Amino acid sequence: MEPVSTEIKDHRFLKELLSETDGMLIEMVRGFVDEVILPIRREMELSARSDFKLIEDLQRKLIPLGFQGGFLPEEYGGMNLTSVMTAGILAEEFGRGDASFFCAPAGGFWAMRPAMFAENKAVLNEFAPRFLGEDLYVACFGMTEPNGGCNIENMDMHGLGIRTTAKLDGDEWVINGSKVWPTNSGIADLYLVVCTTDPELGDDGIALIYVPVPTKGFSFGRFEDKAGFRGSREGDFYFDNVRVPKEFRAAGPGRDAELLHDNIVYARIFSAAWAIGCAQGAFDEVLAFTKDRLAAGKPIRQHTIGASILADIAIGIQVGRDAYVNAAYMYDHPEIYGPRHSKQMLSRASIAKVFCCDVAVEATNKAMELMGSYGYVTDYHVEKYWRDVKIIQLWEGGAQLGRLDVARGIYDYDQFYRNVMYNKLQLKK
Repeated sequence: MEPVSTEIKDHRFLKELLSETDGMLIEMVRGFVDEVILPIRREMELSARSDFKLIEDLQRKLIPLGFQGGFLPEEYGGMNLTSVMTAGILAEEFGRGDASFFCAPAGGFWAMRPAMFAENKAVLNEFAPRFLGEDLYVACFGMTEPNGGCNIENMDMHGLGIRTTAKLDGDEWVINGSKVWPTNSGIADLYLVVCTTDPELGDDGIALIYVPVPTKGFSFGRFEDKAGFRGSREGDFYFDNVRVPKEFRAAGPGRDAELLHDNIVYARIFSAAWAIGCAQGAFDEVLAFTKDRLAAGKPIRQHTIGASILADIAIGIQVGRDAYVNAAYMYDHPEIYGPRHSKQMLSRASIAKVFCCDVAVEATNKAMELMGSYGYVTDYHVEKYWRDVKIIQLWEGGAQLGRLDVARGIYDYDQFYRNVMYNKLQLKK
């Protein structure tokens, strides 16, 4: 019988770029996805629409594998898995199964990175041990606000778009404001919140502050009802004079802005890998379908047009994979390629995310075209990947801000570049 695929999976990545640990993790996660997640993808979606219990039970199975606290430094009991290359290959493998399932542990990666890079012992001593327990401990990075979807990610805004305030009162920060769309909102145990101490200070006013729950004055709204990514929770939360110790600020003026920009770069590479994982999952589905489905007496994929469409999907996936791996390697070696929070690194990460998301959306569309109406029904899973990957394209500033960030690394692009003719034109009106 003709095999579904003759691809050598171990050759998807240049081995020279991966560590021995990376190779072991790929093998372990690939097995977990194949054996645990793929057989029950539909049941996981049903759980997300009801009590969420199945998803939480599966997430608990990741704890013994080290995914909940593995990102922590070794001195705090972790495995020091801070490499975005490692995070990316994990995201791709989980994306092939159910991308949203990985949101709970990924939230810890994202939220704790600033404290780790700032070597904030107060935060690490207080919260790191909680990620190493036997039950779920989830973190959330709260950035987006109701007044503007991508104001905070926009480097040209220099913190002016932040409306959540943090004022120092003695030994405590007093926080007021609100956030929308943060992943793990309402289920997380620890929140890292993007605030401003004073919008007029620009980047120096940006503050990253950790807030545990429950905390007086910290409340939550409803969960968002989404088309896809149903295995994660997103919602609103609100601060009404919430007080936390001043030591819970990640670093300090200026440095917090760098850590925020670093987190955005990291997230874009991570998201690029996530999107490629979704595309690979859809590709696996359509390869199997077109192998067995006949048209005019032979399998769909043996028709020239079918082979051409499948080739286009494969080209996009592999080039996208190469793009995010390239960006990840550069990010992980700042001693060679410069600061992780630089405009050039943001540009390279944004190239990967924009391209990989476009590729993934196109891949799921093309897979549906080859499968016809069957690609649209829940008996198969292409429609799920189609729904899941779209939100990856939309978050972290979306495809449009991503393109502006690409330009920032190529020339001195400034969204608010002064137009010397503006005032003269206004006077003529």
